[in-house]
Order: sequence, then C-alpha cells, then structure tokens
Amino acid sequence: MDFQLAVEDQTLQDEAREFVRQEWHPFYKTKNWDEIGLLSPFHADDEALAAQREFAKKLVARGWYTMHWPAEHGGRDASITAQLAFREGMAYEGAPVSLGGGLVAPVLMIHGTDWQKEEFLPKLANADVDFAQGFSEPNAGSDLASLQTRAVRDGDDYVINGQKIWTSGAHYGEWYHVLVRTDPEAPKHRGISYIMMQLRDEGKLTEGITLRPLIDMTRTRRWSEVFFDNVRVPARNLIGEENRGWYAAMTTLSFERSGIETAARYLGELEVFLTQLRQTRFNGINVLDDTVVRHKLADLRLELEARRMLSYRVAFMQSKGELPVKEGSMGKAWGDMLGKKVPALFASIMQEYGRLGLGDKHAPMGGYVGHKYSAMHGSGIGGGATEIQRNIIAQRGLGLPR
Repeated sequence: MDFQLAVEDQTLQDEAREFVRQEWHPFYKTKNWDEIGLLSPFHADDEALAAQREFAKKLVARGWYTMHWPAEHGGRDASITAQLAFREGMAYEGAPVSLGGGLVAPVLMIHGTDWQKEEFLPKLANADVDFAQGFSEPNAGSDLASLQTRAVRDGDDYVINGQKIWTSGAHYGEWYHVLVRTDPEAPKHRGISYIMMQLRDEGKLTEGITLRPLIDMTRTRRWSEVFFDNVRVPARNLIGEENRGWYAAMTTLSFERSGIETAARYLGELEVFLTQLRQTRFNGINVLDDTVVRHKLADLRLELEARRMLSYRVAFMQSKGELPVKEGSMGKAWGDMLGKKVPALFASIMQEYGRLGLGDKHAPMGGYVGHKYSAMHGSGIGGGATEIQRNIIAQRGLGLPR
C-alpha cells in the first residue's frame, strides 16, 4: 500500500505550508512570547478575530477557501485527496482556518431553497458572513433530539422561544443556524425543524435575543448562552422541510466528523514543543535527558501517526464513494482523547511550570502549555460526546445491540 500523496497533492500541500508560514503567525510558534495576546488561543478576542478574517480573505483570493465546493456553486470540485493534503498542511503549520463555508454551506447546498443558496452561498464563499451553530440546550446535549426550544408558525414568520447553550462564536456571529421544535406531539426526532436566523444587524442583536457569556477556566469567552423571547424569524429561513430538520442536521454533523486536522495540528505542536524542550533545563539537566520523558514523547509521536493514518483511511473510503460512519466516529473519539492527553503530557513534562497560564513571566512558551492544558478539559464533550461516538462504533461498526 502506498501512503505517499500524489505529486500534485504533495505540491499543493507544500504551497499551503509555505503560504501559512508567510501569511499567518501561529501564537504557539511565535519567537516573541509577548505577542501571544494578539493571536490568543481559540481566537476569542477582537484582534484575533480580525486577523483570522483577514487570513480567510487571503485564502479566498488564492481560490483555496472553497476548493472543496462543487463547481456549480463556485468551487473547484477538489478531490478528497487534494482536500486531505491541503488541510493537513494548513493544520500542521497552525493556520486558523483552511476550507471555508463552515457546516452550514453543505447543508444549504443539499437542503436549501434557491433563495437561500443565492443569498448565502456567495457570502460564505467570500468569507463575508459568520454563522454560529445553535444545537445544544441545557437538557439536550448528547441527547440532542430532546431539545425544547419552540418555534410556532404565525403567518409568514416563526415565533421562537427557548434557550441554547455552548454556542461557539455567538458573540461575534451575524447569523445563527438552529434546531427548534415545531411539533411537540411528534416523536422527538421527527418534530424538529432547521432554521436560520439573524443574530445581529450592524452589530445590534435581533430583538428578543439575549446573550450571556460562558467563561472557561482560562477566563476566555468561547461560548455563550442564547435566549429567545418571541423572536420572529421569516418562514423562508426554514432549511428543508418543516418537522424534518433532524435529517438535515445529520447532514451538518456528517461533515463535522471527517478531517485530518487533529493529528496534523498536534504533530506541528509537538515539533514546536520539542524545540522548546531542547532549550529547557531543570536543576541544570536538560529535560530530554530523562529517558522516561523521551519514551512518553516517542509513544505520543507513534499515536499521532496512527491517528493520521486513520484520517487517510477515511479519505480513501470517501474517494471510493463509501460512507465512513464508524471510522469517522473513531476519529472523533480518538481526537477527543488526544485533546486531553497531549496538553496534559506537555504540562506534566514542564513540571510545576506547565500549569502556569498566559502572561505569567515564569510560564514556558509564554503560557501556551498551561493555557492549552486548562482549556482542553472539555474535549470529549463538544461536537458530540465521546460516549455517543462509542455507541456509533459499537452499533454501526461492530453490529452490537443497543
């Protein structure tokens, strides 16, 4: 079996990596750790967001931002292997974004009306609009189909009441794609509809929408609670059929499950961390002189390569027209575990200093290690809990009973 990329795909990856090195400055690769505040982790501040948007525009100008889109929607019909090569190179170098359109673009292509496609796909293709995703609720996270946010048809509008939680980007997004319950009498998977709504217009929140910040243990605002109080949304914003929103939502989630970014990004971070370790001494002894430390890092490198090969397997299956359901869930569950394991390992190797956060003068790598260690405790919950992925693997992959 040949694990090498085709010549044209390798060329694209090399170009992408050089592009990132020239046009982006990943916070964990900076030579001046005082700059870490500008490009903060998770791009949660205004300056970092502006930098990310500027970078996305540069991808648009290169024709890379929507290379994965069908030609009929302005894309390049890039092959699965080309997408893999491109995303791997971008993630390895620490780019904040690689391919554009988010999760809402493919749903609109498949389920959207002509008006929705004409209105939103060009804006998404040009990186002119930010969509936040409103799925989870306080009592409907892993059991998403239990959601209770209600939408009632009133003439040409839906009137929405309820609450969403853990919405990434709600504090800067202009639009929101949400799941709402339109038939409370139907079985829970069937009475759900998929709707777009405007979060804000020229910076002002839509009437009836209230945001409440959710601050994590690093004092970073990555999420918000979103409350709806008689919010009126035009009925033409409905995606797909009324009461059939669950099936459209599964389109969204199926796009969220694939990708090479997890392994590639951690491989890049490992290289940076090793560079730092070569200069780090405790009590006059270089950290890498510790045999246990070297073995732990070697084990991590092997695991990341194995995770990378799983992504290649998923891409191979997709290129053959196969649907990698269990493989996608395997990748998601494995990535969640790495999300906790990698920062925890880095922090433990740096001993007591590894828990120090951004801005602490004694923190290694400007506090990146400690910040990532604290920030990633939620890995395994967001985007679909690890337990749910294991159920999918068991039922659809191994044929085990419920």
